[in-house]
Amino acid sequence: MTTPYSTAPNAVSGLQKLLEDLPRTGPGTRGGEMLRRYWHPVCLSQKLLDIPMAVRMLSENLVIFRDGKGRPGLLGLHCPHRLASLEYGQVREDGLMCSYHGWKYDVKGHCIDTPLEPCDSTLKHNIRHLWYPVQEWGGVIWTYMGPEKENPPPLPRIDVLARTDGEVTLVDGDTRNYNYLNWMENFADMGHATILHGIVVRDVPQELQSYTDHSIKQWSPLPLEHIETDYGMKTVSVLDTGDPNVKFVNTWSLAMPIHWRFSGIRSGFPPDFTDERQEGGGMIRIIDDTHFELIRYNLWRKGNFRGPWGFGLPSGLQGTVEKKAHDTRKYSGWEGSPALEDLVLQESQGEIPDRKLEHLATSDRGVILLRRIWHKAMQDVANGKDPKGVLREDREILEVDTYHGHIKVGELKLGPDNMPSSMNGRGLIRDRRGNLVFG
Repeated sequence: MTTPYSTAPNAVSGLQKLLEDLPRTGPGTRGGEMLRRYWHPVCLSQKLLDIPMAVRMLSENLVIFRDGKGRPGLLGLHCPHRLASLEYGQVREDGLMCSYHGWKYDVKGHCIDTPLEPCDSTLKHNIRHLWYPVQEWGGVIWTYMGPEKENPPPLPRIDVLARTDGEVTLVDGDTRNYNYLNWMENFADMGHATILHGIVVRDVPQELQSYTDHSIKQWSPLPLEHIETDYGMKTVSVLDTGDPNVKFVNTWSLAMPIHWRFSGIRSGFPPDFTDERQEGGGMIRIIDDTHFELIRYNLWRKGNFRGPWGFGLPSGLQGTVEKKAHDTRKYSGWEGSPALEDLVLQESQGEIPDRKLEHLATSDRGVILLRRIWHKAMQDVANGKDPKGVLREDREILEVDTYHGHIKVGELKLGPDNMPSSMNGRGLIRDRRGNLVFG
């Protein structure tokens, strides 16, 4: 059995410390300080209008607003005067005014008015409210909550939101009541898909049947490679096809510390053995130690097949199987929807699982790699270094590997470099004449 550390007594205590620190998100914790070196999504741009919104981020209570000029700002939730909530504040041209006594703050937390004080009062010049820098990009309001507030590192422009060759869909509102690592470790564990998401037999839509590779017979247990990259890690499955010179490849990637990425009409779950490459995935908004929100995104290119299935959790949290009258579990009839299946099993692990009780196996190599990467990131921050994935140069696009489809053996690369991108019309189903089937 592979474990991330040796079994020497001091090493075991180091592992236990890792498992205690890793899930924590608050200021001053090792896990929380690591997370604060990255940019995080606060809300979708379209949701931030003319009313302030209370928001909890990394275990801190904050308020997000737009001033009268349309500039977003993120401040501490409670006014530093008498601690009234700025969620009920009034948007003004130059900032956010507390409705209790009129103290007003700009988007950088400067107190710019104290109307009940004498005209010659200098009190406002001594008040600097808690604030964090924000950027609006890709349909999302982002924040950086680390120590370099005045000059934060550049915002990484994740590929799906940066691409211009398709239509981006963003869906928020799926809040989970457990630790964010339950979710992220799920995407370092592609093997679970063959069991959990294979409980109910699925098929690709009839329109895609003729484009599915039926020569692939052996896919469970999945042959997996887990690879560390400069943005995080990826998991790659390589399957044999009927042609010994051609393999079918499926890749899931994690970009530190909040993005998960995949491609394919069903995220590459068997039997999705087509060359249809729909770039999808999402990111997590980390609320606190035991809550997070999923923000899913998808890039629809001209020529993608738009399937008849839902995006995210099914209505009523109901799977595709019969809901039996004698089933008294919290989730009954849950099987059949991959998003719901993930929710049910991840929540069942516990708000923060006691991972010291785990018995990791060879199929958990991806989870072990993820923990190593997160552990190294915590160590780097503690030593004054940038953790993995913090970019100091402003890239036009952060492209992660999501290859899904057939590739010749000689072109297969199992390493940290990306496989061919789906840009420039790649990975769209074509007929024998080369024309788009779903153009």
